[in-house]
Amino acid sequence: MSNPEDNFQSKFNETWRLRAQGKRETVLAIAEKYLGKAREAKDQAGEALFLKLYAQVHSDKGELREALSYYKQIERIYIDLKDEVRQMHTLRHIGDMYRELGEQECAEKCLVQVVDFYRNSPTNDLETANANRVFAIVQEDLKKTALAITHWEKAKALYAKVGIPEGVEECNVHLEKLHQP
Repeated sequence: MSNPEDNFQSKFNETWRLRAQGKRETVLAIAEKYLGKAREAKDQAGEALFLKLYAQVHSDKGELREALSYYKQIERIYIDLKDEVRQMHTLRHIGDMYRELGEQECAEKCLVQVVDFYRNSPTNDLETANANRVFAIVQEDLKKTALAITHWEKAKALYAKVGIPEGVEECNVHLEKLHQP
């Protein structure tokens, strides 16, 4: 017999690919169906997966408050599940939503937790690079140049390590700008 978690993950992956193709309405219909199934099965991890589809579609559409609301629901699920890695990944998205909404202080509060977590826990280098990148952007916006430089440098090193040249280039652009008088 198949594992419901595997089925949810498989359906999520399939639907995520549809999202990348711009098929938003199809994605939302699938998310609604499988969110209901996850809730019926009392599978919180599955529920979080399908809430993420809602969050990302709303983000793609520029509906950041709606996306933020879904990401907060997801974070609460991961807190309940005591899944700190997924909670921090979600909190990075929450911080990024606040950043895009122009609420830099809220973004900073979220992202400082994420950056601290990744600094103190062995984790995925790409996740850590992405967290440092968003934190650096917020520090730039808050005119905290020294902190921004520190986190752009950390992100750059990690993007280089995992082989993401676009990430390295973005870091270089920001570092060059920040080093100008």
